[in-house]
Amino acid sequence: MNTIPITLLQNMMLAFCSAAPHLPIANAGGVIKFTQVDANKLVEAQKAVMACHASFDFYFQPTPSGVAQYQHAHCEHTYPITDLSALPFECAEQAAHEKVEKLFTTPISAFEYPLHRNEIFILPNNQVWLAFLANHLICDGYSAFAYLKQVVDYYDKGITPTNTQFEPVQYATGQAQYLTSNQYQKDKTFWLNHLAAPIEFRLFSPSNPLKSKAIHLSLPRSQLAPTVEFANQHELSISTLLLTLWVRQLNRDFPLPNSNQLRVGLPVHGRKKSESNLIAFMANMLVHEFSLSDELNLATQAQQVSTQLKNAYRHKKLPPELLYEDLKLPPHIPLSEFRFGYMELEQLSDTPGMPSSFSYESHQHHSLPLQLNIINFHGVDQVDFLIEYNPHNLSEEDVVKHIQSLFDAIKNIASN
Repeated sequence: MNTIPITLLQNMMLAFCSAAPHLPIANAGGVIKFTQVDANKLVEAQKAVMACHASFDFYFQPTPSGVAQYQHAHCEHTYPITDLSALPFECAEQAAHEKVEKLFTTPISAFEYPLHRNEIFILPNNQVWLAFLANHLICDGYSAFAYLKQVVDYYDKGITPTNTQFEPVQYATGQAQYLTSNQYQKDKTFWLNHLAAPIEFRLFSPSNPLKSKAIHLSLPRSQLAPTVEFANQHELSISTLLLTLWVRQLNRDFPLPNSNQLRVGLPVHGRKKSESNLIAFMANMLVHEFSLSDELNLATQAQQVSTQLKNAYRHKKLPPELLYEDLKLPPHIPLSEFRFGYMELEQLSDTPGMPSSFSYESHQHHSLPLQLNIINFHGVDQVDFLIEYNPHNLSEEDVVKHIQSLFDAIKNIASN
């Protein structure tokens, strides 16, 4: 039983989990859908990939001196297959959705090995769904897609992933050095100045219970083409442009009386290019404050957003969530009212149906009114939007109407 150092981000997540152990705050993963695949062969691919990653064997235990992280010596993972193929397709799909929702909304305890779950669902019409999720302590959203990509590569091409060894000792040592560096002081000063002024909430209320619901909506890929063209024309990234469109829509649908100010949390993956295959918790959530003038056109607003993001990314090593005490904020007050994620994923295979879609799931930000994750997965016909919301802040009807308005803005971007 090897003792593994606990990193800065893991300590932060342990605090979140301990504060609300009954909620799936730390769950992250995805569902990948295939057609014309062999479920048993998919299990073999999972086994081969999982054997490459030590992170899947990590777990935590309370000790007299605090929580310790260990690596399990004898790992026996399970890969259940649920066969729904005898049901009518609509019934099978509904049953699979219900099982996936239960998987992702049931907490994974940091203190119960293993810290991950897998399940395969066989549906009629030759559909197979692979659901994978893990506690953030060992896996972030970028890791989840890396894992699913590696499973597809092994299934389709027999390729075993390389550069998969996460070095927690080296990583923790580097973080300890960072906390005594001049860069840490610069980063801390930036975030304290950036977040010092209180914000007026549009939807959030501390009296509302912590709860999360999710809605999936899709936009045909062809309808994103004008946005891609607009981004190229104005030398913008698609993610920045979509974020700007969403901020504009938030201002329209949930306005403040005298201000356009709002804060949005955005993740950064925290990896070098050589670390893209790592399964670990390395992603950090930055907090950005926007106040877009109605007098400016979309291109100018997006350029402002781009500049703000670049300034903040210079200080991305320090998670703003670690500064609650310095900011004199109670832990139940979020630093941002909204969260935005954009994942542009490469096509995994030229083989039809390998896969047909990927959905990132988190259900983790239960104190927030609204979170939007956009999955731009090349090789499939649609762009997927996962919207998580607190039903005590918003109704499903409100959320759908809001996102449909965003879709209209995307489709009619040339008129902005």
